[in-house]
Amino acid sequence: MDRRTLLQTMLIGGAAAVLSPLSLARTADWQRSYLAAREAKPWLLGWRTVEQDRLRTDSLSISGQWPKSLRGVLYRNMPARHDRGGQRYRHWFDGDGMMQAFRIEEGRVSHLGRFVETPKYVAERDAGHLLYPAFGTRLPEMSLISSPDQINVANTSVIKHGDNLLALWEGGSAWALDPDTLESRGPVAWREDLAGMPFSAHPRRDSDGSLWNFGAAGDRLLVLYHIDAEGALRKAEALPVRDLPFVHDFAITERHIVFLLPPLPLSVERMAGGASVLDSYDWHPERPMRVLAVAKDDWSQQRWYEVPAGFYFHIGNAWEERNGTIHLDYLRFNDATVMTNSFRDVMRGEHSWREHARATRLTLHPAQGKAKQTTLPGKSEFPTIDPRHSGRRQRYLVVADARGDLNRPGFNALRRIDLDRETEQVYRFGDEIMVEEHVVIPKSPGAEDGDAWLLGTVLDTAARVTRLTLFDAGKLADGPVAQASLPYSLPLGFHGHFVRV
Repeated sequence: MDRRTLLQTMLIGGAAAVLSPLSLARTADWQRSYLAAREAKPWLLGWRTVEQDRLRTDSLSISGQWPKSLRGVLYRNMPARHDRGGQRYRHWFDGDGMMQAFRIEEGRVSHLGRFVETPKYVAERDAGHLLYPAFGTRLPEMSLISSPDQINVANTSVIKHGDNLLALWEGGSAWALDPDTLESRGPVAWREDLAGMPFSAHPRRDSDGSLWNFGAAGDRLLVLYHIDAEGALRKAEALPVRDLPFVHDFAITERHIVFLLPPLPLSVERMAGGASVLDSYDWHPERPMRVLAVAKDDWSQQRWYEVPAGFYFHIGNAWEERNGTIHLDYLRFNDATVMTNSFRDVMRGEHSWREHARATRLTLHPAQGKAKQTTLPGKSEFPTIDPRHSGRRQRYLVVADARGDLNRPGFNALRRIDLDRETEQVYRFGDEIMVEEHVVIPKSPGAEDGDAWLLGTVLDTAARVTRLTLFDAGKLADGPVAQASLPYSLPLGFHGHFVRV
């Protein structure tokens, strides 16, 4: 792998940010707009900045009955520093990452939150203002960058693997943390020539405990990783892929790695002209969404498929029949407006989040070289499954859902879809509750499929607090069996990971 070529591809245009400034309003105007709108729009609490480096509550206020058999830690990652020194970022994906740890033991819950101390976070904290460009923010006064990890915000997802808790971001290294204290240990280099290479926020754990992952390097190289259960690299390779688009997630089956490639290619030339990463993507509705299936045992064995143009962030799961037919569940948008517009507008206090994703079932037929997909009703995101079924057929898919005439961004319900029977259970919160991802936790290692807990967070914009909520998955419609309330609110985050203790 030519690491120098990869880094140059990823960093092209870094110097041009100073030489070719964009005609954009200053971030101070965005900060004023956000603050002015916040009183009239309580849901903007979800995009506030956490000022403290750490948050800690030793005992959360409990309601309901927490099962004593549920012992472990729910880790959650989120962008939590959306502004600094009166300057505000222009996209939800830009804020510095803050790791959360909700520890559950003997029916008690504690909370620890700590910012991931990446070089970017430390430098900007010391300077008192923004220094570096981000995914959707690039301003003339921002510094040049020499490596992706110089702007790593470690704000998207989390997984514990080996002795490290990994804070994950799209464009650079996984960031190792101490699982108990959340203290930052630094970037992970799976191999010397892979230092600073992109490592996606959605690794997939296989049945043998190993991790599969990828990284999108520039506009033409897809880096694949396979890491063993102890954390050592088994294999890594860069695959050439023309017009490589924004790719946030992927899937595995027993024999394949599957990528969905929406018609949203990166324009390296536009980045060289001074555009942000976000503004360097072009949406092409006339082009299909490509699907790539790579054989796990031979990465040169690849099959390509096409489906109508669409965009997505997240895949629920995929599985494979004996004849090679692959089934995959993902959350499909008609286009990329939610990323290019809606997640930008919210940063200045505006609501343009009009379209939601819909659960979609994709089937790949290798014998015919064709793909077919069907879309289910609903307005959903953040799919989760029983982790024991990753890469294998699963019956249930859990999603956050938007119900009724919800005149704000986000979700107000949890929905559990029975994919075999095509039925569902739903629990709808009040509209003042903003629902986040809930993970699926089998009640015991040998529990039957569906005999599980659902654990996640919600933001109560009326009470201005974040709550940890626990559901019996089989009785979702009955509501939470227990809740634990923080004495403060947390900004809205993305993904979580539960570790039993």
